[in-house]
Amino acid sequence: MDKTQFLNELGVKLAGLEPEERFEILADYEEHFAAGAVSGKSEQEIVFDLGSPDEIARDILAGRGEAPVEETYYVPRPAPTKKRGAAGQFGVFLAMLIPNIVVYSLLLSFWGVVLGVAGSALGFFLTPVAFILDVVVNHSFVLYKFFAVIASLGLGFIFVVLTMWLVKAMVLATVGYTHFNIHLMKGERKHV
Repeated sequence: MDKTQFLNELGVKLAGLEPEERFEILADYEEHFAAGAVSGKSEQEIVFDLGSPDEIARDILAGRGEAPVEETYYVPRPAPTKKRGAAGQFGVFLAMLIPNIVVYSLLLSFWGVVLGVAGSALGFFLTPVAFILDVVVNHSFVLYKFFAVIASLGLGFIFVVLTMWLVKAMVLATVGYTHFNIHLMKGERKHV
């Protein structure tokens, strides 16, 4: 806390006093800061020596027989969560059995699609090897096959990008649905 923060907080805490009296007290504390600065202390050291503005205001107001100004803060607290017991978890398991079988079957089939796209990308990248073997074995170089190899390499790059996107989407879907089920079984409200 620096000088400005200290004086502002002290001024707020002394809001119950007359303005002239509050100004006089704040001027006294400004003199404390000036004297401390002359002796080579930092503002933080001076604040530490003086104490907290809360304590100073409490002492000043108590000496005058006035109550300190209290700031009220609302601190929201999360609602207590109830965990499900074994019977509750088993009931949720039974209720979610058919939907889980359907959803996990769909996820598994989509993973099959991802593997198919990845296999296609690998196949497109292996076409140059097949082209070279064809040229070596048959001793014939055909120009249209060469351009087809170049085109299939381009498709291979497209399929690699598509595979990476699909893998990322499927990992998010699989992990997200699994976490949803775990939270649901435990009775937590994180999944909502």
